[in-house]
Amino acid sequence: MATDLTPAGGRHRAAATPGRAPVTTRPGATGHRLDGLDAARGLAVLSMLVAHLSPVGGPLDVSEYLTAPLFVVVIGVATALRLTRERVDRARFVADDVLRGVLLVLLGIVLQATYGQIDVVLPYLGVLVVVLAPLALLLRPLPVLTLGLVVGGAVLGPLVTERVRDHALADRSATGAVTADLLRWLATGPDYRLVSFLPMALTGLVLALLLPHLTRLVPTAGVAAVLLGASGVVKVIGDGTADGAAPYSGTTAEVVAVTFLAAAAVVASFALVLLVRGRAMVLEPALRVLLAVGRLALTAYALQIVVLALVSLARDGARDDTWPILLGTTAVVVAACWALDRRFGTGPLELLVRAARLPSRSRHGAPVRSPRPAPER
Repeated sequence: MATDLTPAGGRHRAAATPGRAPVTTRPGATGHRLDGLDAARGLAVLSMLVAHLSPVGGPLDVSEYLTAPLFVVVIGVATALRLTRERVDRARFVADDVLRGVLLVLLGIVLQATYGQIDVVLPYLGVLVVVLAPLALLLRPLPVLTLGLVVGGAVLGPLVTERVRDHALADRSATGAVTADLLRWLATGPDYRLVSFLPMALTGLVLALLLPHLTRLVPTAGVAAVLLGASGVVKVIGDGTADGAAPYSGTTAEVVAVTFLAAAAVVASFALVLLVRGRAMVLEPALRVLLAVGRLALTAYALQIVVLALVSLARDGARDDTWPILLGTTAVVVAACWALDRRFGTGPLELLVRAARLPSRSRHGAPVRSPRPAPER
């Protein structure tokens, strides 16, 4: 996943390269990481907890628009950054991502069975990872075409969802359990679906071309402000249409608005790192915690589900959207991520996903280890 600004010196730190976004090296990682991207992941985790557990609406409703799209855009960015190595085995890249995507699907199925009050997003993200890998190889050198596909996907996605839903409702007897799950992950999901996620992930591929060069605070904050403003304009326009722009609706306006919003959040995360490291060092401890949560985003997601399942057992299945549960779960997740990152530099599920690589073979047919994974972005 990526690299970013860290002051020279200190534990597990690397000085920033002039003209490049600052970087950090962690003991449990396979390479440098962009701190701005880890900050975006950390923001996504915190937004997720608010979206899942907040008992009130109002300004906190923005988390409903931000959480899943932010995870998706970050996946797109990270996928593109992994392709920046000088030598990439294209077949190995796709095969490894297919395996990791399947692993996310299986983990998501287990977590969904563990706790039912949350629509677990991991199966949808796993399908996205599988589909995105070959697309990233083809589209990374073609940003203009990629943006064209983003627009096309945002327009056609709602039509695909509507048609597939109508077909599934018209002939339920012909749809088995496995087929129903696949259709839900691809197009008919009530909250998430691949056809809505794909334009967001493709936007991440294009955004990745910009992020490593965000080294100055004012221009970076300006880009974030422009993206945020575009999101607001599209949301207002969408609210005035028949389809609307409600969160999770998958309408064209909603997909475009949340894609702008998630891209703004990613760029703003880079601005936050630049601000703290350059002008507000007093906030460095808080930033370290946010980065720790971001580095362990998958572990944080799973831990949230486990904690809520245990709380549900103790409360006889009562609803989880209360302030005590929100604050308590957030404290447990953040503390666990901070402790694991401080001790090991990574989390157990991050290690599992990173190890998910297919064995390759030498010229003599003997199994050999796959090349080391691409530097974490």
